[in-house]
Amino acid sequence: MMVRILSILFFGTLFWLLFSFIFYSGLFVNYIEANGIKVFFNQFFVDSQIWWLWIVGIVLYGAVFMTENKTKEKAVLYLLSFMIAALPWVPDFGQQIGMALFAKPHASYKFGKVLIKDATILYEGRRYDYVKIPGRQMTLRYPKSNRIQGTL
Repeated sequence: MMVRILSILFFGTLFWLLFSFIFYSGLFVNYIEANGIKVFFNQFFVDSQIWWLWIVGIVLYGAVFMTENKTKEKAVLYLLSFMIAALPWVPDFGQQIGMALFAKPHASYKFGKVLIKDATILYEGRRYDYVKIPGRQMTLRYPKSNRIQGTL
């Protein structure tokens, strides 16, 4: 029984990590890099994870891996999972998924006497917000400490 539980955890972690890596690397290429956001992939991958999805994914993929005599069903699940994980690699889908997951409109920042309104946070990093201001093409990096609270 203990070997079965360890096998579920091992193979579940292996498959979930693979699909998670494919998904977030597609987002990194077609959302983070496409918007000129200067963060490293390692930081983006770790900070963007939703922890409770790991528990669900590991148990799901591990349990499916351990089922016997269901080869076609397993293949369909893994192929479907791979297709979903690969969606962010399509540039338009990667941009839309990234906007849905990370973008926050209507943020305001204050720098001394200068007030910047209606900025869109494209990605919230560890100490900085990466924002797009209407009328400007480039992504700007603002310290989180300058964000006016209650504007989101």
